[in-house]
Amino acid sequence: MRLTPIFMRTCALAGIFLVSLTSVMVASPAHATPWADSDDVQVRHNLQILADAGVVNLSVSTYPLMWGALMEVLQGVDTRNLRPHERNAYMQVMAALEFHQQGGYTGGQISGQSNNDGERGFGQRQHEKGAIEITRELKGDHSAFRLQTAWRTGRETRFGRQDKQELSFAGSYLATVVTSEVLGSWVLSADQLYTWWSPSYENDGMHTRSARPLHALRVTRAGASSSNLPILKWLGPWSATAYAGRSERLVGAPELLISDFEGVNDILVTDAPAAREEAFGIRVTANPHRSLQLGARFTGAHLVHTSKNAAIDVRVVLPKKLTPGQLAVYGELITHQSDIDNTYHTLGADYSFAFGGGSGAGSGASSSSKRASAITNARVYAEHLYHQQKETIAVGYSQFNTAGFGIDVRLRNIRYQPNYYRAIDWQNLTYTDGANTFVSAQALQQYLAGRQERQQADITFYVPLREGRLSAGVQAWRDSYRSDVDSGVGAAGNSANDTDVNVFLNWEIRW
Repeated sequence: MRLTPIFMRTCALAGIFLVSLTSVMVASPAHATPWADSDDVQVRHNLQILADAGVVNLSVSTYPLMWGALMEVLQGVDTRNLRPHERNAYMQVMAALEFHQQGGYTGGQISGQSNNDGERGFGQRQHEKGAIEITRELKGDHSAFRLQTAWRTGRETRFGRQDKQELSFAGSYLATVVTSEVLGSWVLSADQLYTWWSPSYENDGMHTRSARPLHALRVTRAGASSSNLPILKWLGPWSATAYAGRSERLVGAPELLISDFEGVNDILVTDAPAAREEAFGIRVTANPHRSLQLGARFTGAHLVHTSKNAAIDVRVVLPKKLTPGQLAVYGELITHQSDIDNTYHTLGADYSFAFGGGSGAGSGASSSSKRASAITNARVYAEHLYHQQKETIAVGYSQFNTAGFGIDVRLRNIRYQPNYYRAIDWQNLTYTDGANTFVSAQALQQYLAGRQERQQADITFYVPLREGRLSAGVQAWRDSYRSDVDSGVGAAGNSANDTDVNVFLNWEIRW
C-alpha cells in the first residue's frame, strides 16, 4: 500500500497544527537564533563537555540544535566556577553563539574528494566528489532565513539511488519563532536541514534511505526550561522536535531483466519506477539530573514498503571524582517494524580530558581566561552498533583548541549482513550499448556475492585560514568479499579483497 495518502494527511494535520498554534501565539520579541548545524564537530565536541559537566543542563544529542535553548543557560554561567577545560569549551561555544547572534552572514565553501564510497559518521556529510556552495543567512527579530545553494559534480550513484541533478539547496530553511504563555516558545520552519537524532557518533538515528536531508515541515521547542506542570517537573529541562518531509530526489531500485543468465554474459538492465521517500519523526529529550540525559524518538519512512522505528536512548555521566577527566556511558535501544520486526542497539562510552595551558602566572579572571585559551580539549570514544543489516565497532579521537586547530581520527570495523550492498556503485557494473544499458555477468556475480566486512580509518585536520577554516584528510578502507555462488569471480566460498583511498579537502569562509 502506498503511503502517499497517509503522508498527505500527515502534512495536512501538521499544517492545521501550525496554523492553530500560530493563532494562539504572538511573535517573540527575542531574536530567533539559527540552529547549530549537525556537521560541526568542534561545536558538538565542546557542547558535550559542557553538558557532561552540568554547565549546560540539557541534551546535546539532537541536531540541528537550537541556539536559543543554549542562550537560556550559557548567559547566566559564572566562568569563575568552571574548571579550565570547561572554561575553554565555554569560550569556544560562546564565540560561535555570538557569531550567530548577528543579523546574518554570507558564506562560501569549496570541497572535493577523490572517492565518495567511504562510510560516514557525525560531521562527515559530503556525498559528491566536488562542490561549490554559497550561503546567505538573514535574521530578524523573530524570523530567520538561509539559502544554501550548492553546485555538485561526481554525485553518488549508488544502487537504488537516482540523484542526477547538480543543484542542491540542502541546508536551507525559513523559520519563525512564536511564543505563548501556555505553550512557551516554538520554532516553525520549512527546511532542508541535516538532522542527527542520536547520542552516537556513527548512527544518525533517522532510519531514512535518502542520502540528502528531506524537504520538511518542522516544529521545534525554542527553549529548554523545565515544565511548570507538577507531573512533568521531575523531567527537568526538556526539548522536543517533530517533522514530516519528502526526499529531495527520486529514489528507486533498478530492475534486472534476465533472459538467459547462464548462457549470456551480458544482462539487460532497466530502471524500475522511482519515487520520493516520505518520512516523519518526533524526538523528545529530558535531563532529570545533571548527570542523566534521556531521549526518545519515533520515525517512519516509506519507499517500497513502510518501516517504523521507535528508540530510547540514555547517557550517564560518571562522578568527576572517579577520573581526572570526564567519563560517560551511553546507549540506545531500537525496535524496527517492517516486513520483519527486529531489535537493535548502540552501546558507547567516551572520555573527555584536557592538556596544555600550564599553571600560568598571576591570578584572577584574566589569568584564568589566558590559561583556558591555551588548553586543548580532547575526547576519545568507543561504540558498538548492531543495526539493520550491519554491525559496527568504532573508535574515535578528537581535539580542538580556541585558535581553531583540531584533529579528528576514526577507526571502524564493519560486518555487513547478507543482501547489504549499499556501497557498491551500480554505475560501475553497467555500460551502454546503443539504446540499452547492460551489466556484465561477472560484475553482477561479485555484486551478488556481497561485501562481508570493511576496515576503515579516517583522519581529518582542521586549520584556521584567513576568515574561515580549512579541513583536509584521508580515508582508507579494505573490503572483504565472499562469494556464495559459482561465478567468474571464483568458486563458491572463495573470498576476495579490495582496498581504496579517499583524499578530501574543504575550505569554508564566512563574513
